[in-house]
Amino acid sequence: MRVALDEQIFAIQPYGGISRMFAEIAQQFAAGVVPDVDLLPLRAPIVNRYILDDPQLAAHLEATEAGSPWSALARYLTRLRTTADADVIHNTFYLPHGLGPARGAKRIVTVHDMIPELMPQTRRRLDWITLKQRYVRAADHIICVSEATKQDLIKVYGIPDAPISVVHHGVDPRFHPDVPREDFLPERYLLFVGHRAQYKDADVLFQAFSMIASQDPDLQLLCVGGNGLSDQEAGRLQELGIRDRVSQRYLPDSQMASAYAHAELFIFPSHFEGFGLPALEAMACDTPVVLAAATSLPEVGGEAAAYFEPGSPSDLARVMVEMLGDTSRRERLRALGLQRARDFTWPMAASRTADVYRSAVLDS
Repeated sequence: MRVALDEQIFAIQPYGGISRMFAEIAQQFAAGVVPDVDLLPLRAPIVNRYILDDPQLAAHLEATEAGSPWSALARYLTRLRTTADADVIHNTFYLPHGLGPARGAKRIVTVHDMIPELMPQTRRRLDWITLKQRYVRAADHIICVSEATKQDLIKVYGIPDAPISVVHHGVDPRFHPDVPREDFLPERYLLFVGHRAQYKDADVLFQAFSMIASQDPDLQLLCVGGNGLSDQEAGRLQELGIRDRVSQRYLPDSQMASAYAHAELFIFPSHFEGFGLPALEAMACDTPVVLAAATSLPEVGGEAAAYFEPGSPSDLARVMVEMLGDTSRRERLRALGLQRARDFTWPMAASRTADVYRSAVLDS
């Protein structure tokens, strides 16, 4: 099967969850993990570092580095790319240009979450010009990254004409327990990864941490990713009495495994996720995981995580105290987490994605 990805998401995101998923799948196809998938080149300027920093993948896709996201996006929106030689087109995002003629190729669309539709206040600029519903209606087969996302899609759009398959994300082998401790890491710390605003509920974690901080004066809270701490956040931390106990860092992928592996606990308070890849990466690094019992997170964590009531600082504080004080429970969740992470691999995700392609082609 000749498969064409478009460059939409790679022209928009230097880093990010959607481009990460497509880059990982593309890497598997380019490496021949699924022998009957012939991944066609993009032949496009992009800004995505997951592809550009992988010389073999960049060469396979004939991708070049764009000067900026604006120039990469302008090139995408103004060029007519022929797909006459493709059996399958897998669109990577929902910009109008991607709905051009498919010339007989089967259309696949991946739905990552329904957050903009269910929580309109979270919409970013690009969300206002995307045509996700039209992509879903035009698709020959729809992929959802979790069962929770599938149910959200049906809730918002109704049952579509096309079949829906759930294909979970994978975890990269670089996330494993045996990584050296980076010098900048605190001696003992809780770890939060990602953006902190809106539904990510970082303030719930800040409040919970303030409730237990006096009981464990050596414990720090490390936030990785997102923007730097804003003046508003700094003021909030000061108000909670934990400003000197909370820090924020940007880390490259090469250092993320160390941040996960040496944390006392990984905390993910978000009350809405399409999948929740950081939870899986923490498990692969042998770190006990505490998750909000919301949307896709129980689907990812299973019995290998501890859960708290979404939005409840007091319940999160209770679970953190229990976890920090119970060595045997932490060890049990570590073992379960390592085992669970082995069930989520990118080769498996690529194989299941290829099954969707075959199904769409064979149904023609």
